[in-house]
Amino acid sequence: MFADPEERTKVKICGITTLEDARFVSGALAHYMGFVFYGDSPRYVSPAKAGAMINWLHGLECVGVFVNQPLDDVNMIARQTGIDFVQLHGDENPDYCSLVDKSVIKAIHVEEGDTSSDLNKRIEPFLDHVEYLLFDTKVDGKWGGTGQAFDWSILDEVSRGVPYFLAGGLNPENIRSACKQVHPYAVDVSSGLEAKAGVKDFDKVDAFMEEMRDIWEKQEVGEL
Repeated sequence: MFADPEERTKVKICGITTLEDARFVSGALAHYMGFVFYGDSPRYVSPAKAGAMINWLHGLECVGVFVNQPLDDVNMIARQTGIDFVQLHGDENPDYCSLVDKSVIKAIHVEEGDTSSDLNKRIEPFLDHVEYLLFDTKVDGKWGGTGQAFDWSILDEVSRGVPYFLAGGLNPENIRSACKQVHPYAVDVSSGLEAKAGVKDFDKVDAFMEEMRDIWEKQEVGEL
């Protein structure tokens, strides 16, 4: 069952690997913070290290990102770390999603040439099994953190009434256009705010959040 969408677009900053970055992102007033537990990712963080950071954090919700991992491992890490959401960024099926102990954010990978009809068919089986969807760009050999955007216009016919996170190539320069075009429940940014993989660039984080504050002001008065 889906949560109710809210008017103001929320922010998830993903790929946190250090307490220094976690503290900065928390202070920047992001709504969600993401920790990648997929071992092949350059943004991987151990559950023990993530759990220590999460114990320090207050005022935002923490998301653990997994890719095609054993269900028992996912549920164990979720318990150990204290994350609020499990983000499934691989090829997990609806039955798998329904057996996760935490609320699920399910990534849907948008391929070049996809249409709204293609996405509708892809998401339909998940609608009763997850809390949110997340649309990200499909890039061969990568599961997230691609730095590449997709054609947002194809979400026009699939997003109505469906709360979703928009991911894929977002940064301070294009976030305004993204929010104006498709009005996501939340935006999910990782590589667009990095100095290098797994290390956040604080100037980019500040610039992104400054853009978001202006977006929120315009959303509140119906200008965006």
